[in-house]
Amino acid sequence: MTVDVLPIVVPELYFPIPSAISPHAETLNAYVATWMERNALYSTPGQLARYVKSSFGTFAARVCPEADLDRLKLFAEWLAFGFFYDDQFFDEDGGNGGPHTSAAAAIAAISAFIPTGVLVALPRLADGDRTHRLNVLADLVKRTSTVARPEQFQRFCTQMTIWFYSYLYEPAMRAGGASPTTSEYAVNRLYNIATAPYVTLAEIAAGCRATSEDLAADQVRTLSSTAAYEMAWCNDIHSAGREAAVNPLIENLTSILQRESRSAREAMDEAVEIHNSTLRSYLDLEALVLPTATPEVRHYLAVLRTWMRGHYDWCRETLRYST
Repeated sequence: MTVDVLPIVVPELYFPIPSAISPHAETLNAYVATWMERNALYSTPGQLARYVKSSFGTFAARVCPEADLDRLKLFAEWLAFGFFYDDQFFDEDGGNGGPHTSAAAAIAAISAFIPTGVLVALPRLADGDRTHRLNVLADLVKRTSTVARPEQFQRFCTQMTIWFYSYLYEPAMRAGGASPTTSEYAVNRLYNIATAPYVTLAEIAAGCRATSEDLAADQVRTLSSTAAYEMAWCNDIHSAGREAAVNPLIENLTSILQRESRSAREAMDEAVEIHNSTLRSYLDLEALVLPTATPEVRHYLAVLRTWMRGHYDWCRETLRYST
């Protein structure tokens, strides 16, 4: 099977990890559609319709196939909010607004992860901000704090903060008349793909008990980052056509490879090989780690597996990346 992503066709990627999906997928799709409409997470009726067709509930169901429905709903809400915020303020609508637009959106989102009661002598951004849906974000943060372990929640808040700060890199480069090299792009993409906070959300949904200490082991850190890059390259490959159509300023792996004197076909072929090599590296290291891993680390690695495969399957079937 191939996927039509203009101007070229995306081939199947190397993916020996089995697929899985929760039986709650369609329930989640209907729930997320209603939730996004109720919270005005769209700018036009057409955008809302495209979000409904994107099947964010199916995405959650593939990433956490064994999680209970209530936690899957929260996870799906986070996925939907992240895609909306990315589109609205950074890429599709916000990508042309200049560094100040990205900076305002990043800082607004980051403000939601500051502990309550800290800014006692200053007004909060949320008190006067009617643009960035901070009421919705604050509700998500609050509900997540009630189901995550304290260490998990603190890790998640830090990861979300880093993610939003990573959005400032490309607008700053453009403002200076520069474009990132492949190597520079890859450094920022490790954080800009948002794998770290969303894997933590998957851990919360799946009831994973791995701690920061478990995840700090050298080989586990390497596996986490390698999985993040697999997801980044998978996303870049499948979203390239859509991004080129809606905003040619958006950088992705294929666009940068094209800028470095490859044709569109050569750039896609090289991106596919980069992805496949990354996944092979992950699986090789995972095979070394699993025999001596604790049950908690084994569960964490299982979450990474379903995240990678679930993301890939969703990319192949979602209408989000259609042009």
